[in-house]
Amino acid sequence: MIAEGLGRLFGHGRPRVLALVDLVQDIDILLPVLIALRDDGRLALRILVSRWLERESPRTGGLLQAHGLKFSYERRQRIVDGSAPRLDQIAAVLSAAESTHPAHRAGHALAERAGARGIRTYTLQHGLESVGLTGVGATQGRFASEAVFCWFPENATPPELSAETRAKLAHVGRPAPPGGWTPQAPPQFDLAVYENLHWDRYGEAERDAFVAGLRAVAQSCPDLRIMLRPHPAGGWGETLRHEFAHFPGLTISGGAEARSALTSTAQSPALAARVITTPSTVALDAALAGRPVALAVNGGSIYTPLQVLECPGD
Repeated sequence: MIAEGLGRLFGHGRPRVLALVDLVQDIDILLPVLIALRDDGRLALRILVSRWLERESPRTGGLLQAHGLKFSYERRQRIVDGSAPRLDQIAAVLSAAESTHPAHRAGHALAERAGARGIRTYTLQHGLESVGLTGVGATQGRFASEAVFCWFPENATPPELSAETRAKLAHVGRPAPPGGWTPQAPPQFDLAVYENLHWDRYGEAERDAFVAGLRAVAQSCPDLRIMLRPHPAGGWGETLRHEFAHFPGLTISGGAEARSALTSTAQSPALAARVITTPSTVALDAALAGRPVALAVNGGSIYTPLQVLECPGD
């Protein structure tokens, strides 16, 4: 739908769209849109990847290559300070993450520079909880882009959003990963446990409760095949390797491994028969894959009606 809308907007000819891939998670958000833009044929696509991802997230370049999408690298600092990329003959700029939040400074700088030159600017909702749109960060960022493609319908727009942000929303739904969410093979694990506990929204009490719950499951169900998957950009759960090494059924996936795997993060919950996660988009991914899912920590109303595991016994 995003690709079709852009194609209709620019009409005939082949206007050039510059797409920025800047953060570790960006490729999962942008990939289905980039494929659709390429296949639509009405727009010429230029893909720019922040150079730091070549080292920190090799899957970014690997996934683009696997889908036949040409791209080039640019140093992130040059994007932030405005010395790159050149915007000659660019009709539109598309980013996966753009706001006044410090983590989004490259996308924000590019959108501001493009907008000042009269170039159309677009960004995407980055997750179930997205800075400037939804969840705990709904009011913590403003967008330079003129349009924000969001997942939720207009009647579900968070009431706390400013009039400025509301005017920029384009309610298009969530782009499906290549192949959709339908599981392609039988589950490899009985239970997948996801965590993003590196985030400063969590305190030590919540981290301790998460570890106690994981230990309770591993001890009471020794034959259960369990995968613990830390957030690929945080890796907090990797610190538990030594503490849980004596549980043979527990596999702890490394962040570096996740940043190299040529699979969609959105499809990974389908690898398990059941899913437990701290509040994140994983909860939505699991539900879309038809997997039973529960929250390890209360995430608020945006996760209704998922069950919250209140104690290790749960």
